[in-house]
Amino acid sequence: MAEVVAPLNGYAVKYISDDDAFQEAIAKLEKAPTLALDLEFDDNRYTYGLTLCLIQVADLDTCYLIDPFGITSLKPLWNIIQEPAVMKIFHSASNDILLLKKLGCQPRNILDTEIASKVLNYGRTSFANMMAALFNIEIDKSYQVSNWNIRPLFEEQLNYAAADVVYLHALKDRLLSQVELLNRLDWVQEECRLLEGIEQKGQTDRYLKLRGADRLTYFELYILKQLYDFRESLAIKLNKPSGSVIPNEVLVNLVLEPLTDYRDWQNTKGLMGRIKDHAHYKLFQKAYQEAEAQARALNISMERPPRPRRPDYLVTREEADRRKSRLQPVRLKIIEEYGEFTASLLFPQGLVNDYAEGKPLEIKKNYARQVVEPLIQHFMSEEILPDDKTPILSEQPE
Repeated sequence: MAEVVAPLNGYAVKYISDDDAFQEAIAKLEKAPTLALDLEFDDNRYTYGLTLCLIQVADLDTCYLIDPFGITSLKPLWNIIQEPAVMKIFHSASNDILLLKKLGCQPRNILDTEIASKVLNYGRTSFANMMAALFNIEIDKSYQVSNWNIRPLFEEQLNYAAADVVYLHALKDRLLSQVELLNRLDWVQEECRLLEGIEQKGQTDRYLKLRGADRLTYFELYILKQLYDFRESLAIKLNKPSGSVIPNEVLVNLVLEPLTDYRDWQNTKGLMGRIKDHAHYKLFQKAYQEAEAQARALNISMERPPRPRRPDYLVTREEADRRKSRLQPVRLKIIEEYGEFTASLLFPQGLVNDYAEGKPLEIKKNYARQVVEPLIQHFMSEEILPDDKTPILSEQPE
């Protein structure tokens, strides 16, 4: 049975924590052409890993706060989120999309109101800032980093969660009306389709990214890898974030300065108190000694890895300055015509910097190419650099 929460912005608000109430909610949500969504999750802040803690979904009159901990299967909701005929409104959707994909849901027909805000050259595009700017409504974000794993959730958390979706329909309508006046709806649509395609970057060899790991030899890096895996298994067992069990810098230092006795373990700053006992010390020593023995058996080198080679595409400083001078006037013109924040979508400074380093200029977004290409040709026709005939834009597939 759904728990009724105080209404907000004219919406009925219902907390869903069992299968029967969930199925009733799904029956209503399946009929909606447009839904507003948000997720609350814990990303290694209070517990190990990435944990979905709450799903907020609102049609035009009801906001459902769905507790995933009490639902046997969320697949009926995933089916709705994947349905191309139903528009899903998010604000700043990238992290939500990545989590949904990790859970087996491939969102379709997304409208991200933050993207629409950037297309319109709003500078501060957070949900709270946009609500204040367009509706003069203050959104309390103090519960954003609260512990969403706890049960029962506080009333203030539920109110905060509902606020994240009950205004999204109105925000979408207001922003899209402005977008259409500027004839930029295709800009928003293309950006949102690109957003749907984002994927989590590879997480391999994360131990090599730890601060201080670049000081280690091949031999020490082998030990670090084994201790990194040991820490992960310990964090999973304790259901705590890895960095709160043994902080990254401490893990590297334990390789650089191996422990000599139990007192060193007890006096190591940063270690979680729960693992400073003798039993965990013995586990750590066993992991370290086995890693060291394996490294010796494999005859791992005591040398340090060479520094990364300079990429072949890099050019001289003089050439970089010359290449940048070709494009900087174009970007300045775009900022002048469209505004600084819209320019970050059309022609970000990163593209100019990459081109200056020797990479080809690749403008992959169709709407951005329509804006940028004529400007590049205009400036080139004015012979800013008449002696330079190098093509600017790389060819894009049809």
